[in-house]
Amino acid sequence: MSQYKVRVNGKDYIVKIVEDKGNILEVEVEGTKVSVSLESVTPQVTPVVQPEQKQYSAPEAATTQIVTPLAPAAPVVKPEQKPLPAPQIGGAVTAKVPGKVKEIKVAEGQQVQAGQVVIIVESMKMDIEMRANKSGTVKAIYVKPGQFVPKDSPLLLIE
Repeated sequence: MSQYKVRVNGKDYIVKIVEDKGNILEVEVEGTKVSVSLESVTPQVTPVVQPEQKQYSAPEAATTQIVTPLAPAAPVVKPEQKPLPAPQIGGAVTAKVPGKVKEIKVAEGQQVQAGQVVIIVESMKMDIEMRANKSGTVKAIYVKPGQFVPKDSPLLLIE
């Protein structure tokens, strides 16, 4: 039988879980057995307690702390991955979103027109087209398919 300490409005309660039935818990709070229905909600959590003829809920003034993990400050460069070069002014096509390079549509030395799709980056399960910002020749391609690219990183250079 698991026990938890629950704090509501600064008061601590010992809650014993008598039986776990998935999203329904049979618990004992200060000697009183109740059935608790668990529902996943975001961002607020409202406990619903349903004993046989009584209904309890957290007081309206109850405070809830939501803890979220911190995201890494910057992308980590893997040892086999070379750092991306600084963009050249005017001709660099940069990633508009962070994501994974899905497809490179051009090759070094190829002529491209302004607005032509040159690279596709997959971000949040969506394909985002990166387009040439000017007409010219592809001078260098800085990325490979499958490589993660941070936002604003240079993808290729057009001269």
